[in-house]
Amino acid sequence: MTDDRRVRLEAAARAVSVSGATGHEVVRYEGITVTRVEGGEPVGQTWIPVGEDPTYADDEALIAAWRTALSWSSCFDVP
Repeated sequence: MTDDRRVRLEAAARAVSVSGATGHEVVRYEGITVTRVEGGEPVGQTWIPVGEDPTYADDEALIAAWRTALSWSSCFDVP
């Protein structure tokens, strides 16, 4: 990994505002944010939704996003 590029993984929730029959409501989705940082500044972000009971597909999506970000931070392609 170079000194300029870093990858951060953080538990993060997203809130979505929706209007419904009962009025305005905010729905929260739990997830994990994979942030690519270059020169101390965020340059990209991928958010992976993860439910209360994560599935195999949730795990695979996170691993794929993390692998891509680590490849980016190392400046080489990971097969």
